[in-house]
Amino acid sequence: MKLVLALCLLAVQGFQAPRPRPAAQIKQSAFLDDDDGSIWDTLLRNGPISFGIRVARPDFYEETVVTYMETKGVDRLEAQRRMDFMFNDPNGFGVNELREEQLGEKINYNVKSGVQNRPVFSAFWAAWCFYFFFIFLPTRVSELGGIDFTPSKFDIMGPYN
Repeated sequence: MKLVLALCLLAVQGFQAPRPRPAAQIKQSAFLDDDDGSIWDTLLRNGPISFGIRVARPDFYEETVVTYMETKGVDRLEAQRRMDFMFNDPNGFGVNELREEQLGEKINYNVKSGVQNRPVFSAFWAAWCFYFFFIFLPTRVSELGGIDFTPSKFDIMGPYN
C-alpha cells in the first residue's frame, strides 16, 4: 500500500509546476529602461561590435562579465555595461580604468546614449542619411554623367597598360 501511495505521489509531482528558485530568476525590465540588460540595450548603447560578440560568442561574453564581476566587485548590470564598452573601445576602456585607479575618477557607464535619449530624432537622422547616401547621391552622380575611371594626363601613377 505504501508503495502504491509513493508511486502516485511521484506521478502527481511530475505534473506540478516547477518551484521558482530566487537565485536563478532573470529580472525582466522594460525596453530602453535604465536597468535593461538585453542584447538590444547593448546594440543601442555600444553599437554592433559589442552586440556581435554578445550574440556570436555568448559563452565568451558571459565568462568575461562574470570574471569582471568577481574581480571588481560590481553588480551584473554594471559589469555588463563595462564589458560592452570594453568590446567597443578597448583602448578607451583601459584609459578609463587607469583614471579610476590613479585619479579616483568614477566613469558612469549606465548613462543612456544618444539613441536612447532621442529615439525619434535618431530614427529621423538614420532615414535621412539612408536617403542621402543611397538614393539622392547615386542618382545625382548618374545624372551628371557618372564617375570616369579612365586615367587623365595628370595621372601621377603613370599609364595603366
